[in-house]
Amino acid sequence: MNNTSLIKSTSIFFLLVLQLVLFPGLHQLRAQVLTAGDAVNIAVENNFNIRIARLGEEEMKNNLTYGNAGFLPALDVSAVQSNSITNSRQEYLSGQINERDNAKSNSFSSNLGLDWTIFDGLRMFNNYKLLGNQLKAGELRTRMQVENTISDVLITYYNIVQLHQKMVVFEKAVSLGEERTGIARDMLLIGSGSRLDLLQAEVDLNTDKSQLLDLEKRITEASIALNQLLARDAGIEFAVEDTFRLMPGFEYSNLLKKMETENAGLQLNNLDIEMAMNNLNIIKGSRLPVVGLNAGYNFNVQASESGFVQSGRTSGLNYGITASMNLFNGFNLSRQQKNARIGIEMAELQMEAYNSELKAILLSTYTAYTSRLQMVNFEKQNLETSNINFEIAGERYRLGELSGLEYREAQKNLLLANERLINAQFEVRLLEINLLQLSGSILPE
Repeated sequence: MNNTSLIKSTSIFFLLVLQLVLFPGLHQLRAQVLTAGDAVNIAVENNFNIRIARLGEEEMKNNLTYGNAGFLPALDVSAVQSNSITNSRQEYLSGQINERDNAKSNSFSSNLGLDWTIFDGLRMFNNYKLLGNQLKAGELRTRMQVENTISDVLITYYNIVQLHQKMVVFEKAVSLGEERTGIARDMLLIGSGSRLDLLQAEVDLNTDKSQLLDLEKRITEASIALNQLLARDAGIEFAVEDTFRLMPGFEYSNLLKKMETENAGLQLNNLDIEMAMNNLNIIKGSRLPVVGLNAGYNFNVQASESGFVQSGRTSGLNYGITASMNLFNGFNLSRQQKNARIGIEMAELQMEAYNSELKAILLSTYTAYTSRLQMVNFEKQNLETSNINFEIAGERYRLGELSGLEYREAQKNLLLANERLINAQFEVRLLEINLLQLSGSILPE
């Protein structure tokens, strides 16, 4: 009866391993499964860093106005009301004396003024272009933050998936270990076994249980980390998909083309060059004259109980045109132009360096990706071979031709083959995420 149970458990173990690594969706049939796509969508909406980046982008949108660039006039209005109480004594050459105590006087003045720069060496146009490029840079930084967050979410999510897969394997290992311990105990009772075999079976069982507890702890930690990325309560429980859905193979040439046109970091470096050129044009504009229009309307009323004028009122319109031009400022404009040209050259070199770095990272990642894909196929074959070996070991153990230690060694080989396959699939999934991010294709459509 015990031998039959062992054979049955061995077969079940093999079938569960195969379904775990080869067939999706057959293990976790829990409610409220959080898919990878759901996790990404929640993060894009709720992640704190993404929301902060979007607020920064909104601020730059507010800055992109014609008024901020200097196109529009400035219109100011002012009003002043003043009052006084004075004592005065005036004695003239004719001998006349005017003396007044507590004489009240008041005045009111208002002004409406308009100043409008109509030409400033084209600096207002270059300012507007610079503001537009700053907005584009803000949008790209937001996109990069979204891409980084999606990458973090997917890496954390599939880490939980692979931990769950390993947990299933060790759950079955514990089940087999309990069967083995029972057999060793029964064999000891009937005199065909040894105390040593029973103790070794118990040690191996406790080892697998310890591994199971460690996996549970790591799953809890990874789940908390994922909830934090999704900006929700860290204690929310959820189930995940039970397999890695690997993508169709990538072509290096296609990835390279997409990276050169879609990578947000490269686009941001291009914008840095454009903004450096905007800065140079703004400095050049300082050498040209500035022409402006001004107009104003003034209104004044005053009244006094002492003095020569009892009351008065004036009002009127004034207008004019102004022109100014800097002729010499200690060669500062020349210095600023030289520094601006250096800034352009630095931005171009940074662009070349970043492009070269990305190409190297892409090639390295793609090489690792193709290598890990081959490893997945090898590990699938190793898993099948290890299972056949484990079945044979189980049969020999049943017949008494194999010791408990040798049986455990066959089981450990099967566990390691299983773990290597899970690790290889996980590494392929991570490399897929990296390739998608490098090529600018990680954003959900």
